[in-house]
Amino acid sequence: MIQQKEQYYILSKKWSLDPNQWSMLMDGTAVLLTLFGFIIAFWLYKVQRDDKATDAHRFFKSSLPGLKSSIHHAIADLREFRESLDLDKVVDPVLSVSLNDKFLEKVNLVALNRYYAKNESANLENFNKLLVDSNFFGDYRDYITNQIKYFRTVYLERADDNSGNILRMKEKIRTVLDKDISRFEDILENIDLLLQDSSK
Repeated sequence: MIQQKEQYYILSKKWSLDPNQWSMLMDGTAVLLTLFGFIIAFWLYKVQRDDKATDAHRFFKSSLPGLKSSIHHAIADLREFRESLDLDKVVDPVLSVSLNDKFLEKVNLVALNRYYAKNESANLENFNKLLVDSNFFGDYRDYITNQIKYFRTVYLERADDNSGNILRMKEKIRTVLDKDISRFEDILENIDLLLQDSSK
């Protein structure tokens, strides 16, 4: 008895394949589908990464005007305090509560850095500088408040004292205020650069 060899074919007998050929065809198809799947997955990952970076940039840029406004108020408060030193009528500066770096905690800084590196490389240095300056906001309010409280305590204690200690202390506070105002003005310039439309 002669056993007939099984034949497999696609659509017609002209395209018949033996089992080894079918196995090779199926393996090749599986490899191609796997590669195609990897390509699609990588493309989706890249799109998602770009979307995250764009969203982080939008949020960051929409937060900058509020920060800018807070810095303007802080500068005005510090100047008013400095003038009150000159008039010997010391007032307490009221530093804006919104002068902080809390909004940066809500931003994916890695995605934001990626956005600037890819889309606005000219502003990448300004962005990194603002991140460094943002550390200043977090500690600044406590620092300047403590300095002013110390000054007021000593000033009130020695108000009747005609010695040069009060004058030296006032000069020291003026120097600190001038440096802080100057630093805030530098930060404002940096924010203005970041707010400029990069398409111009």
